[in-house]
Amino acid sequence: MIWKNIIGQEDIKKQLEHLIDSNQVPHAQLFTGLSGYGGLPISLAFSLALLGISSECSSGKPLGEKIHHPDFHFVYPVVKRGTEKVAYCSDYSSEWTAFLSESLYGNYNDWFEAIVEGNKQGLIGVKEIEKLHQKMHLKSYSGGNKVCVIWGTERMNKVASNKFLKILEEPPQNTYFILIAEDIEMLLPTLVSRCQLVNIPPITNKVLEASLSSEIKDKKSLVTQAEGDYRRLQRIVQNTNNKEFEALLIAGLRVAFKVKKDVNSIVKLMEWTGKLSQIGKEEQKAFLNYGVQFFRDAFLINYSLHKLVHYQTENDFDIEKIAPFITSNNIQDLISLFEISHYQILRNANAKMVFDNLGIQLSRCFF
Repeated sequence: MIWKNIIGQEDIKKQLEHLIDSNQVPHAQLFTGLSGYGGLPISLAFSLALLGISSECSSGKPLGEKIHHPDFHFVYPVVKRGTEKVAYCSDYSSEWTAFLSESLYGNYNDWFEAIVEGNKQGLIGVKEIEKLHQKMHLKSYSGGNKVCVIWGTERMNKVASNKFLKILEEPPQNTYFILIAEDIEMLLPTLVSRCQLVNIPPITNKVLEASLSSEIKDKKSLVTQAEGDYRRLQRIVQNTNNKEFEALLIAGLRVAFKVKKDVNSIVKLMEWTGKLSQIGKEEQKAFLNYGVQFFRDAFLINYSLHKLVHYQTENDFDIEKIAPFITSNNIQDLISLFEISHYQILRNANAKMVFDNLGIQLSRCFF
């Protein structure tokens, strides 16, 4: 099965295989966890097993043909094009196939970047759910099970969620719904209560490290930064942003240190936060994650715990110079500041406000 192409998550695989083998599959399941943990590929493998489709991945197109089974349906957030009043998933079927073939561990922003220009955020509307209701009540093409994977469930608006609840209250026979969400708190509690919850945990460091090419150096450092997220690990490996992030962070810290003695430095600090607010959302989140790791490593160096440090400079910067200023008095404030900012960006807060606040609070950490 496609299970072999899923990175780690052996316990989840066994759990789902047991449900199928024991014929105890609930009609609705909710997979929760970051996209990089593997919720989407796991749901595909599980769906193909429910449909009795051989999902051995051959060379070429691993999923392209298999996902177009007439009893296999997808719902995902989409964006209206041009003057369209309603957007349907079927309008993006070719893009979705490409996404599944190339970005199984991709997140919502990866998907939106693939289908639309600009900073639009997609959603799942009530018209899509009405269309799904009709599909799932039709007779099975193969005479067996019907499966629907709903990816990005938290992007379903309230009206659509209530409409979908009615489907779950009286599901058609031999019909299975697999919901995937990163943030369960954004879902209606009644919707969550109708599903069997499957928490997809972070991928272990050992598994992530094994997934990397033997040519890659300093695997442990890269894996530590990924925090169990395969998609993030891919970005870290493929991306040279660490060099830019280091330069950005150091520039900001140098200005932040001057604010106490030179009030005029606040202008330069706002220029710095302005640059951060203008980069892409994914780069913003990656920068904030980088900052958290940077401060942790500087703190460890300050207390002579060099063996636990993963930091490697990309710009010939000597972290030992800043380490004395990262102490037990401010480390928690620094980490909390960057983690909270990351959470706010994740929840689509105004980037300018988030980073302006970060800059001001950062300067106060060194007063």
